[in-house]
Amino acid sequence: MTGFAAFLSKELTEIRRTWRLWVIPGMLVFFGVTSPIIAAITPALVKSMAASQPGVRVQLPPPTALDAFAQFTKNLDQFVLIAIVIAGAGVISSERSSGTAILVLTKPLSRGAFVVTKLVSQVVLLVTATALGTAACLGVTSIIFTGVTVAPVLTMAALWLLSASIVVVAMTLFSAAFTSRGAAAGAGLGFYFFMLLLSSWAPAARYTFVGLMPAMRDALMGHTLSLGWPVTTAIAAIGIGTVGAVAIFDRQEL
Repeated sequence: MTGFAAFLSKELTEIRRTWRLWVIPGMLVFFGVTSPIIAAITPALVKSMAASQPGVRVQLPPPTALDAFAQFTKNLDQFVLIAIVIAGAGVISSERSSGTAILVLTKPLSRGAFVVTKLVSQVVLLVTATALGTAACLGVTSIIFTGVTVAPVLTMAALWLLSASIVVVAMTLFSAAFTSRGAAAGAGLGFYFFMLLLSSWAPAARYTFVGLMPAMRDALMGHTLSLGWPVTTAIAAIGIGTVGAVAIFDRQEL
């Protein structure tokens, strides 16, 4: 892990000074602010649309804070995870194609440190963005609705962060394996949809990390959670994926 600290400092500085600072954090804050607003106005919008249809009557219950948090969760699971896939596709492959990887690896920086630094910097950005987005959602929801309960939302955000970290690791592995950013993005999207599909299968949701997705919604509803297997397999997947990314990159020609 030669050169890890210095290269991590460089990566974090690059995040602060480039578009990467705004994409994922910007999306999370945007959805944190807009999800409660959308939940609040949706019933009125549906009723106004139904009013234009003669003989159609729509009865919807009043929106609640739970609706706002459910909307936020839906946006995290869909739009933000896909954005993570697209943004992470070039984390290594773009540096290889541009020649930057060769340049930095001629310094006292090992290939393992190069890959792990990429992972750590992305996770640091993701943790910060998740905290900001969740705080924004809680704040706006508290203004619009009453009866806001913080603990279930924090649990949901923690589970999503763990699930998103698996996607970050997978994208780093794919980016190390493919020289084309498009190929890495395609593999990442396939991995995302595979996770989404498996999460609806009860045995997979019970015993693997794909169970984190339905567990997020259960946390919001206040249901009893059984997280032993999903969390354990998620941590194992992160570790195995990291080792795999380093091993693949070690064998790649730059």
